[in-house]
Amino acid sequence: MYKMDELFPQVNEKKTVAKVKHFLKHTLPQMQRYSHKDISGIKSPIITDMPKGGSVGNQAEETITQRVYAGQVINSVVAALKSCDVVSRKLLIDVYVSNSKTPDYLEMEALGYEKTRYQFYKNRACLQFADSFMLEDLHVFKK
Repeated sequence: MYKMDELFPQVNEKKTVAKVKHFLKHTLPQMQRYSHKDISGIKSPIITDMPKGGSVGNQAEETITQRVYAGQVINSVVAALKSCDVVSRKLLIDVYVSNSKTPDYLEMEALGYEKTRYQFYKNRACLQFADSFMLEDLHVFKK
């Protein structure tokens, strides 16, 4: 019989939040450029097939593979956002995803939260995103 801690090790919340924020600020925009997809225009995930055939080091094939993988990242982000609760989804989209990224102070005002409460919800949103993003594990676990 497995124990809960064996199947689901304890998450280092602070480091996981930092990893998610880095992913959303830096990796996501890069994946959007690689895939030629703007996340604000994606309505639902699009499934693409990976290129078939053996790898021979062809530069064109590597580029296609990168673009396909970047597209999978974008699709996984959309699915993860849909899995978050309404407040978390709004916060993540407004602050990290939308074309006109909302500064924290304006998002705090829009949600009606003071700084401490806003940080709580922002961190909670990042943790929900880490739980929902299935292409790569964004969690950092306690040792």
